[in-house]
Amino acid sequence: MVTTRTFLSMLVILFSAVAVLGAALPQVLQPNEATQSATELAILKQGISTLKGILGDADLASRRLFASNNWRSLNFAQYTAGRLAELGYATQIVNQAGWPDGVHAWVLAGIPLESWTAWVPVEASPEPSKIQQNLGYIPSRVDGAGNLLFDARYLSFSDVVAIPPNLPPVAKIRSAGTIFAVGETIKLMALGAYDPDGEIVLYQWNFGDGKTAVFTSAVARYTYSRAGAYVVTLTVIDSGGKSATASVTVQVGTVEEPRQREPEEACCGG
Repeated sequence: MVTTRTFLSMLVILFSAVAVLGAALPQVLQPNEATQSATELAILKQGISTLKGILGDADLASRRLFASNNWRSLNFAQYTAGRLAELGYATQIVNQAGWPDGVHAWVLAGIPLESWTAWVPVEASPEPSKIQQNLGYIPSRVDGAGNLLFDARYLSFSDVVAIPPNLPPVAKIRSAGTIFAVGETIKLMALGAYDPDGEIVLYQWNFGDGKTAVFTSAVARYTYSRAGAYVVTLTVIDSGGKSATASVTVQVGTVEEPRQREPEEACCGG
């Protein structure tokens, strides 16, 4: 038989558990002066503007297809959350049932204010059957008074999804040598790069002469138009959004200059 005292004790435990659970859930609030001070609102507006710039960077896009036989919303959310986390953002993944693709996941990015963190919704998934062309976007609109309003669908959610542990990838560069002629096509390979607990999604190359390129495959070809020593840097990004870098120096001379090829492939790992 349950006594009144026991029943009240059970209620206290239940309410305490609910309070703790509720406190652990992030709350998405509209960015307006009713919920933030004038100073906080200014910080939030600047933070949202900076976040929009990062999300719109095409070089950060996974280039993956949103389809049942490829990546789903959770895959895109994990990738985008990982990239934002590497850039210093607090991130959480949340989801909600009843969307066209079923249980849909998206990202919450934290912008620190004076005494609390404002959570900004980030849609990481492209349209169905489309390829992710940037890191995501903030689902929002501007009302008649010029106020930014988040899409109402992203203000609530059913679950916070645990972001699984993710080991960083390993970056390695290999080339057919380190001394080349101006105008010669150089083949650079990231065939030694790997991810210990997932897959590499992007290969970002910086050729050291101001030019960059992003590929989804491990091979890059490049031609230098001027002689010099160039530090080639490779950044590999895995499916969880983590990255690693490696570099190698190549010497580029004129056609008239004698060149010596390395006896074996040059390799540099990070």
